[in-house]
Amino acid sequence: MSLIDLAKANQILTLAVSKGNEILQTNNAPTYGDSTVCEDFLVSLLKDACISLGVDANLITHHRGHSFPDVTISNTPFGIEIKGAKAHRSFNGNSVIASTMKTGLKKVFLMYWIGDDKEVGFRDYFECVATPVVTHSPRFQLDIDLDSSKSMFGTGEGKVGLVDDIIFGGKSVNSEKIIQWMANKAKAKGETPWWISTDESLPIGSTGLSKFTNLSIEDRNSFLKEALLAFPKIFDKTSNTKYNGIFEWAIQKKSIYTKRDDYSAGGKVEIKIPTFSQDALLVPQVIQVATNVFKSNSKVFINELENSTPNQFQTAQAFLDAYKLALSKNLLHIYKDVKDKDENNVGKDEFASMLATYLISKINVTTLIV
Repeated sequence: MSLIDLAKANQILTLAVSKGNEILQTNNAPTYGDSTVCEDFLVSLLKDACISLGVDANLITHHRGHSFPDVTISNTPFGIEIKGAKAHRSFNGNSVIASTMKTGLKKVFLMYWIGDDKEVGFRDYFECVATPVVTHSPRFQLDIDLDSSKSMFGTGEGKVGLVDDIIFGGKSVNSEKIIQWMANKAKAKGETPWWISTDESLPIGSTGLSKFTNLSIEDRNSFLKEALLAFPKIFDKTSNTKYNGIFEWAIQKKSIYTKRDDYSAGGKVEIKIPTFSQDALLVPQVIQVATNVFKSNSKVFINELENSTPNQFQTAQAFLDAYKLALSKNLLHIYKDVKDKDENNVGKDEFASMLATYLISKINVTTLIV
């Protein structure tokens, strides 16, 4: 059995990826699933590659759980973090605190599986990190297509420092330097550094929390589109709980600070629903907001919306059918303002359904990604 140096590690990964991509083009291809399915498939590829190259497959150690990286190669300073996604080519990586990072490492690879693309690949993990982001605490954000020169690591302006110094230069990751760098970048952009402490001890500072009003129009529309799809209760001005969960979601998932007026300013607008009335209808401003943002070309991953469960919807139409039911319930209150225009006496429930259909017709269905 041969020893594993860096060249051999690259050879193992290259062969594993090649075999994986061959398998994914056959009828025996596994179906992309959760992290367990992803890890088991990719680890099996690594072990098979070792056997083909005359390397002891038992040197591939799969740690499972929250260890970073997921795999280490025994008796070497090499690790392999395994990530996957159904459609995204960028995703959240590991915490910058790296409290569960294995010791003695000098290089970490990223091995990934993109389900819809039927693609397996690998890269240097830290070449894929453009910047950390905050979910509830600072994490590396991985982009498998990132130009390595765009990585946050390196020398010169805008870089946090060399990987060898920041990640592998001491007994643990220099997370304090990373977070201070994040805080300085945030402040330079006029953002508010923030983080939510959990079970990890975070240094002072963090990444930027953007104000909704400071976003570009495109980013505002993208944010509001997802918010209105995930939280249809926003449409119900009579509800005392219409904003429950949305501000936390905006901060924790989008790093955006919002206020109530960002979702629905006061006042009314005119719309027309000919099947209800030939006259214009005065409806709350939020209807116009929704009409505008639903036309946005920004993509929405419907099974990743805040109130969805993984793989809940198999098609965009299935999501829209469920959304229409939820939306209609939150539009019922508008009927009292247009009741005098009800030429055909359709009533409250049918009007709410008509208005929901009107709004949903504005959505570009091709932007709803399963």
